[in-house]
Amino acid sequence: MIPDFYESWRQETDRQMILDRQEAERRQKRELIDDIIRYVGVPLLVAAVLAAPTMMQAVFG
Repeated sequence: MIPDFYESWRQETDRQMILDRQEAERRQKRELIDDIIRYVGVPLLVAAVLAAPTMMQAVFG
């Protein structure tokens, strides 16, 4: 009886650890993407907005 209980408990514990690890990896990837957007995308957007009047004047003179 004790080995059966231990084995089922161990399997459940292992399964939960795997799920927790997968969730942590997903969270880490999401945070990495957010950081890339924040530190690369936002400055590019600001630069595009600031450069737009100059570009329009150059194109449409």
